[in-house]
Amino acid sequence: MSSRKSSRQRPPRGWDHSPRPQIDGPITVNANINFDTNEYQVSPAQPQVEYGYNQNQDCSMRWAAEAQASWNTPFSTNTNFNTSSQPSSSQSSSAFNNSSGFQAWVEPTRSPERFSHPDQVVFKLNTEIPDRPIFVEKVDFASYRSKPIVPDPAEIMQGPPQVPVSNDRGRRDERIPHIPVNHVRGPYESTDEYLYTHFELMRQDCLIPLQKAVQSYRLTADKPKDKLGLAMSDDQVETVALSRDYRLYEHVRLNAIVFGSRQTLYRISFRLPYYCRVKWPQSKRLMEGSMVLLSKDNFVSDIKIATVVNRGDEPMRGSSRFEYMINVKLECDNERDPLGFGDPSSADQDTYVMIEAPTGYFEAYRHILSVLKNTQADELPLASYLVDISQDIRLPYYASRKQFYDIDPRKPTNSRDQQKNLVKADVEWPEKNTGMDRTQMDALQTMITNNIAIIQGPPGTGKTFVGTYGMKVLLKNFDQGLGPIVCICQTNHALDQFLEHVLDFDPRVIRIGARSRSERLKDHILFEVRKEREAVRGLGRVYRKRDEISKKIREIIVTMYEEPCVTLDYLRKIKALRPRQLESLKRVGERGARNDALSTAAVAAASAGGGGADEDSDDDWVIGSDITISKTRGAPTPAPSAWGGNRNQNQNQNPNPNHREEEKVPPVNPVEVWLKDAIEFVNESGAPFNLDDDEKADFLEQQKGLLFDEDEDEDELIEEEELQEITQNFKEDLQDLKADKSPYINIGVAYRNQSESFSRRQTNRDETRKVINYKKTAARGFDSSRFNFFDDSAAPLSYDEDDKEQDDEQHNVLERWMKDDDVSMWPLAVRLKAHKKWAQQLQQEQGQTIRSLIVRYEECSKEIRKMQVKNDALICREARVVGLTSTAAAKYHDLLEEMKPKVMVVEEAAEMLEAHIVTALTQSLQHLILIGDHEQLRPSTAVHTLAKQHFLDVSLFERLVKNDMPYSRLSFQRRMRPEIRTLIDPIYFDPPLQDHPDVVKLPMVRGMDKSLFFLSHTEPESHMEETASKSNEHEAEMAAKLSTYLLMQGYSPADITIITMYSGQRTTIKKALKKERKPEVDTSLVQVSSVDGYQGEENKIIILSLVRSNNAGMIGFLSIANRVCVSLSRAKHGMYILGNAKLLCEKSDLWNEIVYNLEEKKAGNIGVRLALKCLRHNELTEVQWPVDFSDVEEGGCTRPCGTVLDCGHQCPLKCHVYEHDLVRCQLPCRKVFQPCGHACTRRCFEVCGSCLTPRVLRLPCGHELKEECGKIKKLLEDPTSWRCKSCPKK
Repeated sequence: MSSRKSSRQRPPRGWDHSPRPQIDGPITVNANINFDTNEYQVSPAQPQVEYGYNQNQDCSMRWAAEAQASWNTPFSTNTNFNTSSQPSSSQSSSAFNNSSGFQAWVEPTRSPERFSHPDQVVFKLNTEIPDRPIFVEKVDFASYRSKPIVPDPAEIMQGPPQVPVSNDRGRRDERIPHIPVNHVRGPYESTDEYLYTHFELMRQDCLIPLQKAVQSYRLTADKPKDKLGLAMSDDQVETVALSRDYRLYEHVRLNAIVFGSRQTLYRISFRLPYYCRVKWPQSKRLMEGSMVLLSKDNFVSDIKIATVVNRGDEPMRGSSRFEYMINVKLECDNERDPLGFGDPSSADQDTYVMIEAPTGYFEAYRHILSVLKNTQADELPLASYLVDISQDIRLPYYASRKQFYDIDPRKPTNSRDQQKNLVKADVEWPEKNTGMDRTQMDALQTMITNNIAIIQGPPGTGKTFVGTYGMKVLLKNFDQGLGPIVCICQTNHALDQFLEHVLDFDPRVIRIGARSRSERLKDHILFEVRKEREAVRGLGRVYRKRDEISKKIREIIVTMYEEPCVTLDYLRKIKALRPRQLESLKRVGERGARNDALSTAAVAAASAGGGGADEDSDDDWVIGSDITISKTRGAPTPAPSAWGGNRNQNQNQNPNPNHREEEKVPPVNPVEVWLKDAIEFVNESGAPFNLDDDEKADFLEQQKGLLFDEDEDEDELIEEEELQEITQNFKEDLQDLKADKSPYINIGVAYRNQSESFSRRQTNRDETRKVINYKKTAARGFDSSRFNFFDDSAAPLSYDEDDKEQDDEQHNVLERWMKDDDVSMWPLAVRLKAHKKWAQQLQQEQGQTIRSLIVRYEECSKEIRKMQVKNDALICREARVVGLTSTAAAKYHDLLEEMKPKVMVVEEAAEMLEAHIVTALTQSLQHLILIGDHEQLRPSTAVHTLAKQHFLDVSLFERLVKNDMPYSRLSFQRRMRPEIRTLIDPIYFDPPLQDHPDVVKLPMVRGMDKSLFFLSHTEPESHMEETASKSNEHEAEMAAKLSTYLLMQGYSPADITIITMYSGQRTTIKKALKKERKPEVDTSLVQVSSVDGYQGEENKIIILSLVRSNNAGMIGFLSIANRVCVSLSRAKHGMYILGNAKLLCEKSDLWNEIVYNLEEKKAGNIGVRLALKCLRHNELTEVQWPVDFSDVEEGGCTRPCGTVLDCGHQCPLKCHVYEHDLVRCQLPCRKVFQPCGHACTRRCFEVCGSCLTPRVLRLPCGHELKEECGKIKKLLEDPTSWRCKSCPKK
């Protein structure tokens, strides 16, 4: 066992500091260390002991130092330390006098079943913290199983955790309290601790960005706006622009309920802030699977959590030109104020603000957390290796009886060839005729014969080749009984490449996930293969059941919005009124129905010329009228039939006019008649037209994108391929790709009436639905008590407004009017109060009914998915290889369990979080193969502190290697020229990386003196305020100029890649490349990539921009060895580095060694001037600044070309690299015409044609002809074809 001495005493955390009686004098305790559990058992000498911790003590405890010194010598498991305030050589002090007088009491932990002493305090020694072991609290490792996967709203609202300040020198403790630490070295105590640790780390990595987003929004939400709200103050604009903790969306409203393929969704509309301009196809905003937070009180108390389900390449457009719509899944609602389904009885609608965190993609966490939460401790596959770090590597169980392997995947021509390729499993495999070097052959043996195989492949060593080769060997040596081999890759691109190699050997390949960009794999996608199989039995029944549920939801929503008034039956059901009041209300409805019928009959009769109807008639029949009048507008429309449509359409079905069917008139709702003075109709926008709002909207639209930079922040952008990859990982199948085509029903102000009864009464398209104006009150009536009929001279009555309001409030008390049985006498305000109370109760019941139906809808969807998973598992078990991404592996964990695979291959395992791999493992797994390189990029996390201080970014691959798990390393690189390989020698030194003989044959870069060069400079960097990123204008211009020069040497844009570690520099380089575009050279086609995005890629020429150059000595990402390794190992033919070498040498030991190697080599591959070599004259031109490239603007050197052209002249141009076929010689032509002997008078590049020298020819008629020599020559050849122009015509 090993540990390191602590330099300071850490204060106790999370312990009870209850007051205890102070004890003077020395304190004696007994401390027993248990090396099996890494726990200290501290027993007091008296029933109660007080421990005083001096928080200002600089030195560490002596007993801890003595314990460390004795850890290297054998002694009993339980060692007794008798400690006091005055320790001797054999005693160590564990109690210190506190100068401040603060007394800390540690409540003992009683564990009678484990320890004999009743009062013992148990401390656990955490040996994973470098340089200083600390004591941590005992944790209930099963507590995570009760935590929700979706963060709790209360957790989000409380803000991010604060890093405490230590008590000794005020130094900030870099670790977050109460969050576990990944055990980089050493085993875990138990499987529960292992699962708990990774669950908590992943959950916090998802939660903390959300907490920061809410906290940051709260800080900026209270900033003042001007009165019109059209612009913000300067400090607010700056605050919003600099804040990178959230993305804001305004004016968020409910638009529709969408019946998706997996769940019911909300369609919401939103607007972007006026200063925000988004390139949606490349934007990270609102990616499918992202989590968003909604609130209508700026996150003071209200918060609702949702995830984006459908955005598409660009969000759907709303009712206005600057409104967007997306589909979201409500994950967690506010129980006190639920999101609901809009307010059917009112035109008003809640408006929300929506934010999202710029980091922490929730969909990547959801499935991982779900699998970790549901994994039982005794069901974790390979737990002895993952948890206990056992090094007992064995043969895979399925291959325990396999003695010989045929390691040549090619088909043998005869039995003798097959015998030659057989090797024994338990001996070292000799190098066969396989094209492999000895390290690759060792890795192949490790892959095949180790039940947990780890293969490290440095850059260019062919780890993908070895991985696919090993899969081919497994497929050849084992039949279908092995089951499918599962292949997991980090990205879709890497997965396609891997599976294409396997496809060359065996066509039985299935790819799980959405669309593949590979044409060869498009027919092997699970969704496409599923089409060729028979439909799953019973699936149609579940679909129909789900459709019935969606129909019920739709019917309830239609009822809610088209019948805003409660019914008499409902009032009777809830006993809202007494029987006499119900009868009174019923009579109100009957009178209203008679009045409507009489009014309709009278107008109809007048329109038909039949005169008016008797006002006292009770006859409801209307004879001879084909017109129905809308009482709201009075405009006549054709009367629709009972089947829909008008009468003319119905005549085709019933041509006999004497047998006309009676129209079914919907019954009159007495409550609606009772409230008719407050019922209004709303238009399509849900509110009356407002000119001010329209002008404001026009202004915002005109200013959109003009007040700020036109280009979106680079941090907000993402490569389109990467965005498609994330989207495809989120989609379950191609059906989900059309989520915006799912059926839906509008809600809120967007609702459109569905029923025929309303459409028959509707006469104007602007009137879409009825609402109740609860703010409306009747005009104040005449008060006879205040009027003196006989006093004509009386002064006008004065009536104070306050008195009026007070009288109204007293008059409109609902409880007072509830005593009146005649509800027709109730004032309008009282009626509205009563109805609002009833309507809210009804809407609450309807909402609960809809939510219960939604639960049933999602249960049907889960049942559908279970049936599909079982069917998909049958399909996959028939395949030999099944491939999917790491994100999909956790998502389809249930499918993997149904497949029951025995072998799993993980490509780029060192770039995946450990939780990604663990959640992909199945209980049937017997053989795990990890391929990667922990010296290159580490897994990416959302929270930097969790990565660096809690070691979340340490992959399973790296953890096993650091714990001395047996592994194989490839050592012969086949990518880079030898001089480029030397850049990464300081990283791969044990054993050193070697060159394959083929790399010596790689060509040098045309037009360059050296294929490797570090161009050093001291030009300062720039800080980009908008994104907090870095850029260096000098390096960007030099990279663009160098790219242009290389393109002139005959390289295509696809042969050159510029990489950098900063997104700001990436944008700056792209702008510089656009400025360098020429008609013959399009520099904008040169790829500019981040280092992280270029992992696993390579190119002929790499230009690396390091950016950092400052007086503060800050080098940022350049201090991370993993990123440096990736950036220096991508080039095959040429590598050119731009940076401040002096700064790097001062601040980084790694860069100091890299630069030292560049200086010490005879070639001298570092300097302040880059040598360009002319291919024609072998002359060198040194460049230090971008302007220096003007000397080689043609791609050559400063000398004249001098090449002899086909015409015999020397090329007059400046030295260039393009072919002379394009050169137009401007010198006089040297050719001589025959037989005249005249020299050609044209320029050399022109076609000679005929002789242009003037000549005089005497004609037979005596006249002289002055003409060009060539024309005279043609005349002499045929004199009869020409006549003298001077002679008269005959």
